[in-house]
Amino acid sequence: MLLRLAERRSVPAGEAVLDCSLPANTLVMLLSGDVVLGSRAPEGGLRTERSVTGPAWLDASAAWLGEPYAMEAQALSDVVIVELPLERLKAQLSSYPALLQRLCVNLAQRVHELTVASRNLLHNDAPARFAQWLLQRCPSDAEACELRLQERKRDIAQQLAMTPETLSRLMRSFESRGVIEVHGYQLRIHDLAALRHLAGQAGCSTR
Repeated sequence: MLLRLAERRSVPAGEAVLDCSLPANTLVMLLSGDVVLGSRAPEGGLRTERSVTGPAWLDASAAWLGEPYAMEAQALSDVVIVELPLERLKAQLSSYPALLQRLCVNLAQRVHELTVASRNLLHNDAPARFAQWLLQRCPSDAEACELRLQERKRDIAQQLAMTPETLSRLMRSFESRGVIEVHGYQLRIHDLAALRHLAGQAGCSTR
């Protein structure tokens, strides 16, 4: 059913992915590629808030509210987008209760992620914010994790409300403790338990 409803389109690297000028009428998924989301700064640049690698939802809420997409999105690489027209989807949900449940779980997960991110920015110091940011990108049951940073370091620093210099110092500090290892944009986390301790989450799940 979803395949019948899905409308695919390709967006080249550097181009806008979402039209934020009008109320949304589709749920939008990133099928493949990398996208950065954020808000437009007064000087015209995109202030990044998070990055997404497909497959993942880009926005599954705005259409339900009849509001424009809350964040702008820009393709970091060539991407494939899938759009599900809300009215056509709603007409099918009574016949697919499992899908309705999955959509509700997805929205609940996003609310939870936003709550954690907000608390992280409001109450945690810079090392804890960076540690939490790393933990959110690792499987919760892993003992080690390898990441490829898709954004520039200054964009990551912007997401974490710190300067690029502070982020660089934190990376060196975490490396000196043996928690992480950084080679360019490739980052390996050696000690997730220590990272949870730095995030102030010792004994707690990151998800």
